Amino acid sequence: MPNIVVPKEDVYCTLLLNDAYLPGALVVARSLRDYGTRRKLAVLVTSTHVSQDTILRLKHNFDHVIDVKKLTNHDLTALNTMGRTDLLATFTKIALWQQTQFRKIVYLDADTLPLRAPNELFDLAMPFAAGPEIGFPDCFNSGVMVLEPNPEIYKQLLDLANRGTSFDGGDQGLLNIHFHDFYRLSFMYNVELYRSYRLYMPALEHYKDKLSVVHFIGREKPWDMRGKTPVDQSAYAAFYCELIERWWAVYNNLTADES
Repeated sequence: MPNIVVPKEDVYCTLLLNDAYLPGALVVARSLRDYGTRRKLAVLVTSTHVSQDTILRLKHNFDHVIDVKKLTNHDLTALNTMGRTDLLATFTKIALWQQTQFRKIVYLDADTLPLRAPNELFDLAMPFAAGPEIGFPDCFNSGVMVLEPNPEIYKQLLDLANRGTSFDGGDQGLLNIHFHDFYRLSFMYNVELYRSYRLYMPALEHYKDKLSVVHFIGREKPWDMRGKTPVDQSAYAAFYCELIERWWAVYNNLTADES
């Protein structure tokens, strides 16, 4: 009999390093399903650092729950400078390149909110793509990426991680060093939102209906902000709060379904 080659799956994937980000991971999954994606959903999880209840909820909401080893940067110099030592284990994200059971991965951080299912990203021909970092647009933000798993690239990334090679101390600095020539996605796929930072509102109003994924950067996350009122009455504050409410609507729907 001839050998039958089964094509590899394309998946959306997120990462969970602790229990605190579980609500975000669940909202990513539920949002993509609500917008009708037929792609499978995967989550990388450091199972030794989360509760059994968290694992059970992940298995209920994702098609693939993949245990990965936590990878920590022990050089906190850059993270201390940014005031973000909470990012010390984000090197774990390089495990994406180990997942060779998949053809292509569209990765979304657990603090993103898909506003549609960007299935067209699976059709990109290049092996790596990401959108610009709002704080320094010559870099990319690693919160949304399109990638093809590759064991050789994983080995190269692991070598950088083991040497603590990252200009910001986290995964983003490491990945930008390796993928210094990257295919640039539109900002629409990773619109970074920060409560105290106002985006260019005329452009935001103009492109509002074309946004694909928003990304709640910084320490304060949607699951921490229920009932909080905006610090000002600006158009940006109103837009930010509207998206927080949309996040909570998704979360409330999925918890109602689980109960």
